[in-house]
Amino acid sequence: MESEFVALAAASKEAEWLKNLIYEIPLWSKPISPISIRCDSAATLAKAYSHVYNGKSRHLGVRHSMIRELIINGVIFIQFVKSEFNMADHLTKGLTRDLVKRSAIGMGLKCKNLKDYLYEYEV
Repeated sequence: MESEFVALAAASKEAEWLKNLIYEIPLWSKPISPISIRCDSAATLAKAYSHVYNGKSRHLGVRHSMIRELIINGVIFIQFVKSEFNMADHLTKGLTRDLVKRSAIGMGLKCKNLKDYLYEYEV
C-alpha cells in the first residue's frame, strides 16, 4: 500500500502542475473542475481521504498532508475503480488476448468495431 500511496502523491503533484498551467492559459475558461485520479486500492483511497495520519514513517506523513491539502483545495478528486477497469493496470501485467483488445479499446487505440481486426488475430 505504501508504494501505491507514493504513486498517488506523484500523480497529485502532476495534477497540481497541470492545473496551474491551465490557469496561466488565458483562453481556458475558469473555474476549472478538480482533476480526477483513479485508484484501484481501497486502502490507499481511505488513507487519502482520512483526516488523521496514524502511520509511523515521516515521508508518508508528508505525502498524506500534501494529498489532503490538494483534495481540500479542489485540485484533485480521487475515485475508486475496479482493477479490471483500470487501464493503467494492464500496462504492468501479462494479459490474455481478450484483455489486450479491451484495454486497447479503453485507451482509444482501436475503434469499438472489432470485426475489422479479428481476421488479423485469427491464425
